Amino acid sequence: MPSPASPATTPHQLLDLFMPLAFFYARQETSMPQQVLIQGATMPEPYQHLLVHESDMTPRLRNFHGTEIGLRVVEREVSEDFVMRLVVLFRQDNLQPVEIGAIGIQLAGFPEETRAGILAGTIPLGGLLEAHEIQHESAPKAYFSITADAFLAELLGAPIGTTLYGRCNALSHTDGMIFADIVEILPLAHGQN
Repeated sequence: MPSPASPATTPHQLLDLFMPLAFFYARQETSMPQQVLIQGATMPEPYQHLLVHESDMTPRLRNFHGTEIGLRVVEREVSEDFVMRLVVLFRQDNLQPVEIGAIGIQLAGFPEETRAGILAGTIPLGGLLEAHEIQHESAPKAYFSITADAFLAELLGAPIGTTLYGRCNALSHTDGMIFADIVEILPLAHGQN
């Protein structure tokens, strides 16, 4: 299992890890809440089960919640070969949020149909990769806790000040070329404070 970034991570390294999320905070001209890097082994359940693995979040969330996972694009910016988007993944059965994802996706290297699906933004990336049988690797770079500010609280339906958990992840093609950097944050689990 991958180790998260060292607690001695520099501000520049932190910015690199959290770049997709930092991008959307910068667009709002506000600062991101404080993040605390943690070891995956110390993350409480069910967050450890949901985050500390080397696979895609969409199938993990689908299996955990027992329902298909939908996608709502909150914000996005698209160029010819790159997509930055902030999304909420939600349960199809009751529309409750199950993750916030801030993601930068390099479109080069994808078949046209997959590329069109990414641009359409109607299916979570993990579900799209699964449906199109795109071979890839997932490599978490860090695990963290973060305090919910008004922005995160609204997206996840959590009280402001709640401790949330997440991971910074990279997806790569089988040739090792990274095509996505993702910051994934989960909502408060039932029964958690």
